[in-house]
Amino acid sequence: MKKIMFAVVLFFSGCAHSSLDTDVSNLDPGCVRECSKTYSQCTSGANQFGDFGQVSVRLRECSENRKACVKECPQIEPKDQGLR
Repeated sequence: MKKIMFAVVLFFSGCAHSSLDTDVSNLDPGCVRECSKTYSQCTSGANQFGDFGQVSVRLRECSENRKACVKECPQIEPKDQGLR
């Protein structure tokens, strides 16, 4: 039952989508991977809360933390795709 509630909260909160729709194509992949790993750990921890409101708040915090983490990632040089 908790897993179903968690999935419903995640779906309706929009946290999964809003956090992951940040363009990271020009950022260091290793840094972005670490941010995503931390985000995944955070959201899986939200499953431990029984109250709908607490889960929603926790997921929002996870999303905001991932966005802040990604903003700290260094940029990489764009790949030359031969378009001139």
